[in-house]
Amino acid sequence: MTARLPRPIADAELEAYAASHSTPPSESLRAIAAATFAWSDYPAYMIDELESRLLTLLVAATGASRILEIGTFTGFSAVSMAEALPADGHVTTLEARPDHAAKAEEHVAAAGMRERITVIQGPAVASLTRLRGPFDFAFIDADKPAYPAYYEAVVPLMRPGGLIVADNVLRTGMVLDRESTDPGVVAMREFNARAASDPRVETVLLTVRDGISLIRVRD
Repeated sequence: MTARLPRPIADAELEAYAASHSTPPSESLRAIAAATFAWSDYPAYMIDELESRLLTLLVAATGASRILEIGTFTGFSAVSMAEALPADGHVTTLEARPDHAAKAEEHVAAAGMRERITVIQGPAVASLTRLRGPFDFAFIDADKPAYPAYYEAVVPLMRPGGLIVADNVLRTGMVLDRESTDPGVVAMREFNARAASDPRVETVLLTVRDGISLIRVRD
C-alpha cells in the first residue's frame, strides 16, 4: 500500500466562501485572533473563524451553561463559546503550557470574560480527575496522542444529552493511512473507533476543516 500524503480536507476557496456567508466574529474575537498571529509561532493551533462560529452556534443551540474545554491555547475558542452562554454560564478550560495559559488569561480579561471563563494550567489528564460534573458541553482540541485518555475522562463528566465536540479528528486525512506510525494519527484512529462503537454515545464525524466529531452522550 502506498502511504497517503497529508492533504487539505476542504477546498480553501470553499472554506473562505463559507466563512464569508456566516455570521462574523465579534470584535473581541477578531482582536484575540490578531494578537495570536502576532504572538505565536504556531497560530494554526487556534481554530479558524468558521469553526469558531460553529462552536458559538452549537453552545447556543444546546442551551449549554457548563462548558469544559481541553486545550485553551490563547483563549479564542473559550471566548467563542462563552459569548453564547446564558448569564449564569461558565467555561472551565484546561491548558498544559504556562505561557499559553497566561496569554489566554490576558485575552479573557480583555474580552470582559473573567467571570465566565476559568483557565486551569497543568496537564489536562490530571486536572480532569479534580473536576466535578455534570458538564453540558465539552470541546477537545489539545495534544492528539492523549485524545483516547481525554475521551474516557470526559464522557463520565457529561450530563445525559450533553455534547462533546472533538477537533482535528481526520489529521489532514492521515487517518486513512493504516501504515502511519505517527502517534497523533494512531491515537486519532483509536479515538474515532471508540466514539463510533461506544454504546454510551452517538456520534457523527464531519469533514469540516480538519475533521470535527459531534458526540452526544445518550440519555
